Amino acid sequence: MIKIEVTGNSIPEVADKLLAIGASLRKSAIIDGVRAVKAVAKLSVAEEIVFEPSVGNAPKSAPTATATESPPTTVAPAFIPAEPAQLNFDTDVAPHVLALVKAKDKATAAEILSQFGVEKASLLDPARWPELVVALKGAV
Repeated sequence: MIKIEVTGNSIPEVADKLLAIGASLRKSAIIDGVRAVKAVAKLSVAEEIVFEPSVGNAPKSAPTATATESPPTTVAPAFIPAEPAQLNFDTDVAPHVLALVKAKDKATAAEILSQFGVEKASLLDPARWPELVVALKGAV
């Protein structure tokens, strides 16, 4: 069982936090789905496909999922974030912060940045920029 507790001073603040969590989970699911499809594409039809759980705290007695039918080979995700090396702060990150401030307010942008442990987007580790962009887009 996974328990998530979200607190805030207002309903909009809680909603923004939930949207950021959802965007983060969606991003993880999309990336895992793309990796699975790429791995399956490398296997021949006769090979058995075994997916091991990626969650480190899964029970030891949990069976490993197996599939013997070939899964779909195409994935059409709504958004696949670019690799951190491909993002430019000035053109790919900062405009999303400014768009959120313009659409809502500075406090909303500050709340999202605080979820990443920074006060300014420029202080965030570039490896987390795609995650931040998803959260900012989800809050607009």
